[in-house]
This record gives sequence, C-alpha cells and structure tokens, in this order.
Amino acid sequence: MKVRTKTFDAVAESRKWKEAVAEATQGMTVEQTLAYFDRATVRRRFQAALRQAEQVGQTAVAKRKNHAP
Repeated sequence: MKVRTKTFDAVAESRKWKEAVAEATQGMTVEQTLAYFDRATVRRRFQAALRQAEQVGQTAVAKRKNHAP
C-alpha cells in the first residue's frame, strides 16, 4: 500500500484564514464588517489561496498520472 503525503492542507488553510478574519473583524459593526469583506485586498488574498490550491492539486494529479501502473 502506497502512502500519500499531502502537499496542501485545505482544511488547515481555511482555518487559518477564518481565524485571521475573525481577529480582524472582532468588534466591528455590521457595516464595517461588510466593508471589510468588500475590500479588494481580501478578495485578492482569497483568490491567491484558491490559485495556490488549484496549482497544488494539478501537480498532484500530474504525479498520479505519471506513476500510474
């Protein structure tokens, strides 16, 4: 049986992001929280994380294809 090693842990990354957002928005009013999520910076960070996850996923798929029996 072959053991797989994770190269990207989506659950851990999601938890880190959620914790960072919770800390950043702590004590904000509803309007302030909505403005926070509307910021382009937050959107860019999220998109970058998605791109990174996609790239890691593509690499893993390519490795599996190259090592198929």
